[in-house]
Amino acid sequence: MKKTIFLTLMLALVSLGTMAMSRSKVRNHARYLTDRMAYELDFTPMQYDDCYEINYDFIYRVAYLMDDVVRGYYDAIDDYYRYLDYRNDDLRYIMTSSQYIRFLSRDYFYRPIYTTSHGWDFRIYTTYSNRSFFYFDAPTVFHDYRGGHSRQHYSSGYYANRYNANDRYTGHGAILSSQNFTTHRKSDFGTNLRNRDTKPDYNNYGNRNSSNRTADPRYRDNSGNRNTPQINNRSTGVEHRGASTGSTSSRTTTQSTSSSRTSQPASNGTSRSGGTSSSGETRGNRSTTGR
Repeated sequence: MKKTIFLTLMLALVSLGTMAMSRSKVRNHARYLTDRMAYELDFTPMQYDDCYEINYDFIYRVAYLMDDVVRGYYDAIDDYYRYLDYRNDDLRYIMTSSQYIRFLSRDYFYRPIYTTSHGWDFRIYTTYSNRSFFYFDAPTVFHDYRGGHSRQHYSSGYYANRYNANDRYTGHGAILSSQNFTTHRKSDFGTNLRNRDTKPDYNNYGNRNSSNRTADPRYRDNSGNRNTPQINNRSTGVEHRGASTGSTSSRTTTQSTSSSRTSQPASNGTSRSGGTSSSGETRGNRSTTGR
């Protein structure tokens, strides 16, 4: 009887862990991260949609791990980096060599999640703090994609043959097997690590991500993505640029969709779910855990 109750409780805990983030939140985080990647790395519409799928698969897979990653469990951290390496390898397939080199140079893209003493969050929100503003329309697959192209179904990568392999980055992008793994792990998840049989205290490493905050104007509102009109003029039947996916009401910005974007005025604060959409971006303000 006791064994049955114990197994029932364990199954319930596993279920809670896998449901730690709803599909709606996974979609919203994946869209936000993809939106900024498309903006800074100058994606085409095809790259934009494929990048969204890749980010969605990654976030969906690691969400159930993150409570244990915060606790500092070695096996959970190794699993996290294994999924991150899958994600970064898939991104290598869809990017040109020059795009991928820029991707590797920005931790908020390359290593998107970090822990704090209170939980975990996405680094992208420390650079772009307005969570309600989007440069681009939602991906065409935003509402429909549910993981059909993930490594779970394509062990060698669904995206491997969709782009020109002659202009693909051929260097080493994996983290788990790299000589910098320990350094990256400390920066992402601190030094408070443990095995499963030790007390599950939370990791109290204070990661302030100072190295990820940038005032470089090339990375901000005046960088310009030439593919903006191609992405935003597609008939998606979904949200338009500037619209928050966290609300049932459609919100838009007053910014035009011209092919040459000008700098956006900084917003007076970060708009959270259910708030009013801002017409611009603010930078550097720490945001709360995005779970």
